[in-house]
Amino acid sequence: MLERPVISPSNFAEKTRCWEGTTMVGDFERLAQEFVDPAAPLHYRICGRQDARGRPQLLCEVSGAVKMLCQRCLAPVDVEIGSSRLLYLAGSEAEADRLEAVIGDEDMDVLVTGQSLDLAGVVEDEVLLSL
Repeated sequence: MLERPVISPSNFAEKTRCWEGTTMVGDFERLAQEFVDPAAPLHYRICGRQDARGRPQLLCEVSGAVKMLCQRCLAPVDVEIGSSRLLYLAGSEAEADRLEAVIGDEDMDVLVTGQSLDLAGVVEDEVLLSL
């Protein structure tokens, strides 16, 4: 069973903590619906950090080899998951908008977290977004 740590995002980033491991795709409710083999291994690593101005960030890396059902032929197809994304953290939508305006990078990803964040949910989202 996958541990689902819920963290304080700013504290996690400030203390440069990491959460990493290997689990099965079937340990994630939404991923289990997308992939054919629920026992396929998924490797994850999320590390908190701050940029030069002290703004909290997460570096999220996910990798694995999974099988999906081909929508055309309905046969299993091998899919490589490989994602590494830097996420700025914001406590609210307004804070996210200000952060995007200050940094001015259209490719920047901002995650609105509030006071707590489910790290397993971040991993699950990252896999889905990488497809």
